[in-house]
Amino acid sequence: MQMNRRALLFGSTALATVAALAVLRPDHAAVAEGKDDPRLVPARSPLGMEGDLKNPREIHSVDGRFQTDLTMKITRHDLPYASAELRLYEGEIPGPTFRVSPGDEMEIALHNRMPPNRDHDPVTNTPNQFNSTNLHFHGFHVSPKGNSDNVYLQINPGESFNYLVQLPEDHPAGNYWYHPHRHGSVAVQVASGCGGMMIVRGTLDDVPEVAEAIERVMVFQCPVVDPTSGELDSFDTIWNLDSERYWLVNGEYQPRIYMREGEVQHWRWLNAGDEQFLPMTLDGLDLFEIGFDGNPYDFARKTDRIFIAPGNRSNVMVRAPKVGVYELIRPAFSQGKTALPEVRMAQVVVLPADTDRIGPDVKMGTRIPEEELPDNTILTDITDEEISKRQQIVLGVTDTPGMYKDTVFTLNGKPFDPSRDDIVASLGTAEEWEFVNTTPFPHPIHVHVNPMQVTHINGEELAYKHWQDTIAVPAAGSATVRMRFTEFDGRFVMHCHILPHEDLGMMLNVNIKA
Repeated sequence: MQMNRRALLFGSTALATVAALAVLRPDHAAVAEGKDDPRLVPARSPLGMEGDLKNPREIHSVDGRFQTDLTMKITRHDLPYASAELRLYEGEIPGPTFRVSPGDEMEIALHNRMPPNRDHDPVTNTPNQFNSTNLHFHGFHVSPKGNSDNVYLQINPGESFNYLVQLPEDHPAGNYWYHPHRHGSVAVQVASGCGGMMIVRGTLDDVPEVAEAIERVMVFQCPVVDPTSGELDSFDTIWNLDSERYWLVNGEYQPRIYMREGEVQHWRWLNAGDEQFLPMTLDGLDLFEIGFDGNPYDFARKTDRIFIAPGNRSNVMVRAPKVGVYELIRPAFSQGKTALPEVRMAQVVVLPADTDRIGPDVKMGTRIPEEELPDNTILTDITDEEISKRQQIVLGVTDTPGMYKDTVFTLNGKPFDPSRDDIVASLGTAEEWEFVNTTPFPHPIHVHVNPMQVTHINGEELAYKHWQDTIAVPAAGSATVRMRFTEFDGRFVMHCHILPHEDLGMMLNVNIKA
């Protein structure tokens, strides 16, 4: 996808703005080495102990403002199977966590410090220009235009761009994330480990049982490189679903997570991988899911398995009944036609409640919420009377000679065309969409800007119609969702979050007209 004239004009303006910001504002590293800054929280164990999984570094908003520079560059990291050159934000796996509040203004100066592209004549819906990028705020209900959450922009090597994102005062609280979204290079960049968590404060944070618990931010990623060269410069490296992948948690391979006997912790999970699903188990400990894709459930739900597709997030309360060593496992399963092996993600070590390895001043939650959980207030049920239009969106794949692997993925029989409006709706209306999957593998469909209320899976009505921004449509199955087009007009996209499928065409444009 090439930058249009409007995007280039925005880029020119942004370069001047970023240059001014570079003079006026020191970067985070310089600040961190100087006096305390309320915006910055270093990576650290929430229990304050050595050997425990660290939460990623955080950048916070203060007094309604969030400001940071975000540099994308190639950085060497040692993976379990290779010394790798990875495309990363700030050279970190994962990128820093952004913690903001409803109503905040976010200003992010994105700097592309990657080397020049090797190819200069890209073909839409093929892998191309792996060192050109942009920035997407996944799940945010914000404007898709201008220098906000605009995924039609392209920031080339050596360029900078200033993003300005205004969160509404009633923006839903919860877990979100940021990652590259330039069509043609998004799969390679996310598969490299490029992405980070975003947290909007409120709602679940105010539940007493959640507030008293230790909070862990856990970002699951599986950087993929050619084991011989240590590079990711060919789509062939990531194309196979079962290609060499070693899952990392906050950049660590099979880390240890510590708890105390009787303790309850609040874990925020993000599947920031490029294409594999994560069904997760933790036998011997009690799991209660309290939210999904940032939005609370009605009640805490006890479960023995948490399922997060690529792009999904989950809020989990974990209770440790007794001392012991337990394993967080991604069990063996089949994703469509591909059998994937069991993976040990982390080891959970439960210490005695009176252990002297954890300071006596470290808080310790012990309760699971029993009352009804609070709602994000703007997410109310979409009634039949509100629906102005119902439409079907068919997920497919076609043999197309001359394209990558002679393969193109489609929505409603067409691969992505950035100039075409596929769905046009009016601001202030609501629609019902049925996703029909004609392929033998599941597709996690992500819709930008407006959250979806999921009503049916495979034609069966759900007892609890939850809000999501990424819905896993079953292989040869269907999913039905409803959404309101509120506050923001403009063009945005809907696509599969198995990112090689997106790069090969499984994306369309939605145009909301005022």
